[in-house]
Amino acid sequence: MTIAVLNTKGGASKSTVALQVAAAYFLHKNQNVDLYEFDDENKDSLNFTYSEIKSKQIKIGEGKDISDILRNSILEFKGENLVIDVGGNKTTTIFIDGLKKSRIFKKIDLIIIPMSGGSQDLSNAIKTYDMVKELDVPILFALSRVTNMNRLKFKYNDFFMYFPTNNYIALAESDVIDLSRSVNKSVYEVAVDKEFKSILEKELDEAFDKNDNEKAKLLSFKYEISGEAEQYLNDILHPAWKTIDALCKE
Repeated sequence: MTIAVLNTKGGASKSTVALQVAAAYFLHKNQNVDLYEFDDENKDSLNFTYSEIKSKQIKIGEGKDISDILRNSILEFKGENLVIDVGGNKTTTIFIDGLKKSRIFKKIDLIIIPMSGGSQDLSNAIKTYDMVKELDVPILFALSRVTNMNRLKFKYNDFFMYFPTNNYIALAESDVIDLSRSVNKSVYEVAVDKEFKSILEKELDEAFDKNDNEKAKLLSFKYEISGEAEQYLNDILHPAWKTIDALCKE
């Protein structure tokens, strides 16, 4: 199965959605997954060195044939599942044009369009949607950085007015995302890793015993946030994955 995460706008939470939602979806299903980052500059996924998600940066670059890049990456992919995190701005346009020109969009099972609120984000989400809607691939919007899930319809009022019937998932803003980056693995992996929390407990107790209050304060925050990862998994990620399941079975 192949999932492409794209939006013509930079900073729309593409990398977060690609790793924390799309790639972790396969870990949750006990399947292997690779993450290809189609971006000449951003290397966000490569920072997750302790994750079971295998990542690779693929540079498009000036003068390179995007169709050849897609053939050499997507058609020659030998793994079980693939998540493609496409860089913003011109990179997205080049990538989509390449999918159309080579017809390799037939190998894409789901397209996720992330956005993080605001009129400019909606404008770019519309632009991206218009570019991919003719591909006959299921499309899912990811509404991210929601500070209060009960106010989702308020924060994304313009989105719901423009896309009243489209499929979407909502991702809450949470410190667990920052924690996952600091420990170099996904939120899902933090939530299910009992050994990780045991190690934190031991380090925190040692800091208490040594009266190292500064270290204890930092570890206490870390320990508390790690406990919130399981709630994020249950409240946010599981519903998102059920939506992906439903779309991919249609």
